[in-house]
Amino acid sequence: MTIYSHSRLEAFKNCPLKYKFNYIDKIKRKEEGIEAFLGSRFHEVMEKIYKDLPFRKYSLDELLDYYQYMWDKNYHDKVIIACKERKAEDYKEMGKKFIADYYKRYYPFDQGKVLGIERLVMIDLDGQGQYKLRGYIDRLDQKRDGTYEIHDYKTSKSLPEQSKMDKDRQLALYQIGVQNMWNDVHDIELVWHYVAFDKEIRSKRTEEELDVLKKDTVDLIKKIESTKEFLPNETTLCGWCYYKDRCPSFKHEHVVGNLPANKYLKDSGVQLVNQYAELNDKKKSYRKEIEEIDKELEAIKEAVIKYAENLGVEVVMGSDHKLKITSGKKITVPGKGSKERESLITLIGRLNKLEEVSAFDVAELKKVIKEEKWDSAILDEIKKYVEIETVKSVCLSKSKREE
Repeated sequence: MTIYSHSRLEAFKNCPLKYKFNYIDKIKRKEEGIEAFLGSRFHEVMEKIYKDLPFRKYSLDELLDYYQYMWDKNYHDKVIIACKERKAEDYKEMGKKFIADYYKRYYPFDQGKVLGIERLVMIDLDGQGQYKLRGYIDRLDQKRDGTYEIHDYKTSKSLPEQSKMDKDRQLALYQIGVQNMWNDVHDIELVWHYVAFDKEIRSKRTEEELDVLKKDTVDLIKKIESTKEFLPNETTLCGWCYYKDRCPSFKHEHVVGNLPANKYLKDSGVQLVNQYAELNDKKKSYRKEIEEIDKELEAIKEAVIKYAENLGVEVVMGSDHKLKITSGKKITVPGKGSKERESLITLIGRLNKLEEVSAFDVAELKKVIKEEKWDSAILDEIKKYVEIETVKSVCLSKSKREE
């Protein structure tokens, strides 16, 4: 039986193919995004603060020194910086500010009694042990009034709205697990520390909301386990993906991306895409030319029609071609969903004529009106709901001039 985690569920939701590479094929990668690296170092500092709290309180300088030590110790050449304008040093300095802001806000760190750091929590979703999750709580506290707090540190540079956090799944799942740990767990608050903004976001869940969450999570697990084809899902998260060399959306880019210019341009795929793009650009330029020509043709058409009317003719001759001017009726029926259309359908039904227009086929109705197939009294009633205008068109053909 597979025991899932929040991160595993999120991986499937974000990209089923990446989920397959990581959790089914178990293809492990050494690459690590700089954001995740920074997050790990910040969590290590938080762990040091609260784990050693019964014995001593560190100064800010001591914590910054520890952060520097852990950064240097763990940094490696597989750390990926997706933002080309930034360097590792920029992220390191940002982490120092996160620590300083947190320290100033919470020192002496006595807001509650710490019950656990990186505390393992097991979540039984169906009450029968068939669907289980495990997770690790960044910090579990109990306040003086008995309220339990589930804390989570976020180093993200994006601050979510309250409405989003009120629907967040991770800490709510942890709440389900914490409720089963002790008998005095009656009130739980979920707390996110968005340290880039020196801001707390707090939320609570009702039992009804937790029941819905359990069901939705079980449904997601069932969907994962029934999936046969794990397809890629292109999003902004792809910039941080470590499986581009295997993903059909990025594999060719990975292959040719590091080639020198002379070899890059000789790649068959690159050449084909370049040819396609060139022809597509040509097509766009031709389309613009055609639009301009159509405007000129329309202007000439109007001039020819006026010329023919003034001369009292229906055919105007050219050197090798001729234009025949014809008149016709343009009938416009009220649009779908409009009150006028509904009234028209009701009228035709009342006249027992719906079958003759195939239960209100617009083309059939226009034909009836043009060819005046019904009695004039009926047509007069119908014409109250449609627009009829006379339009003139031109038809170009070769002329047969006598020698």
